[in-house]
Amino acid sequence: MYSTSLILAVFALLACKREAPPPPPSAAVAPIRGAVGDTDLRVMLAEIASSKACEMIEGQFTGLPAPQQPNVLAGTLWIRRCKITHDGTRVDFELAGNGWQWIEQTSGQAGGSFGVRQYVRFSVDAKLRGAIDIAYDRTSHVASLWFTPSQPPVIAFHPIGGISVDPKGLWSSVLGGVSSAFSASPGEKGTQQAQAQGTQQFMSKLSEGLTFAIDLCTGAQRSTLGRAPKGTMGKPGAGQSHRISVELQPGGLMVLGPQRALHGMTVNIVSDGPIRVGLVCSDRAAAAADAFLAGRAPPRIKTLGQADIRGHGRIKIKPATCPVAVVARSIAPTKVTFDWLRSPEEQARSSGGPIVRCVR
Repeated sequence: MYSTSLILAVFALLACKREAPPPPPSAAVAPIRGAVGDTDLRVMLAEIASSKACEMIEGQFTGLPAPQQPNVLAGTLWIRRCKITHDGTRVDFELAGNGWQWIEQTSGQAGGSFGVRQYVRFSVDAKLRGAIDIAYDRTSHVASLWFTPSQPPVIAFHPIGGISVDPKGLWSSVLGGVSSAFSASPGEKGTQQAQAQGTQQFMSKLSEGLTFAIDLCTGAQRSTLGRAPKGTMGKPGAGQSHRISVELQPGGLMVLGPQRALHGMTVNIVSDGPIRVGLVCSDRAAAAADAFLAGRAPPRIKTLGQADIRGHGRIKIKPATCPVAVVARSIAPTKVTFDWLRSPEEQARSSGGPIVRCVR
C-alpha cells in the first residue's frame, strides 16, 4: 500500500515537471480609431434614434408660428404617430398628425374680393429620408444629433371641415397665391389653396432638417427645426422663453407639451387679456384636442391645476405620474396674446437632471 502511494506521487511529480510554462499574455488589440470607428458610432446612434426618438416625439403638441411672425404661435401641431427605420446611418422618418392654425388673410382679383378668418383644421402625413450626424462641444458640454434630409420630404396635407369664405369680404388664398380663374366656389378654392399652401409650408420647414440637443451639465433637452450650430441648444420654444408668445382668437384652443412632472410643475403666465389655463394629463389634453378638431363644444376635463388669468399668474401642481400638457382656452370676445414659462432648472430636472459633472 505504501509503495503504491509512493509510485503515484513520483508519477505526479514527473508530470508536473514535464508541463510547459504558461504562454505570456497576448498584446491588447487597439480599438478602431478614425473614420471607421466614427462610422460605427454614427450607426449606433442611428439605431438608438430608431428605437427611442419616436418615444420623445409621438403624442407631442407643438406650437405653429403665425405667417410672417416666427415668435408668435397661432396654432398647434399634434404628432399622433411616428415611425423610424434605419439602414446604417440612413434614417427614414414617418410622421402623421393633426392640427389647427388661425388664418386671417385677404386678397383680391379680377374685381372681386373675398376673405377668410378662421382656425383651419388639418391632417398631415410626412415622410423624410436622410442621415444622422453627431457633434459634441467640449466647452458648452452640449451634444447634438442632427438629421439632414437627403431628398425633399413627401407631404400629404388635407384641410378638415372645409374653409369658410366670405364672398362679400375679401378672398384669401389662406397662405398666399390666388387661382387665376374662379372655376369653383370660393369655399372650394379656399380648401384647394389651403391644401397647396399647407403642403408647401410643411415641406419648407421639414426640408431644413431636425436637431436634437442635450446639455449634459443640466440634462436639458430641446428639439428644433434646422441645424442648430454646434454647442448650442437651438431656438427656444413655447414655455422656454417669454419672447415666444401665443395668440388665442375667440373660441380658440392652444395645447402644448406634454412634459414630465415627477417633481411637480410650475408655470408663470403673462397675458394681455382673460384666458383660462389648465395643467392636465396628456390623455385629457388629447380629448380636448379631438373635440376642437371635430368642431365640437369643449368637453369638461379634469385638471391638475387651473386658473383664469389676466395680467400675471402662476399655476403650481404637485408631482404627477402622467405627462402634463398646458391647455389654454379663450374666454374673451377679442384676440388675446400670452406667454408662459417653466423655469429651465425645473425643466432640466424633469428630464433626469445632469449627466456629467460640470464646472461653469
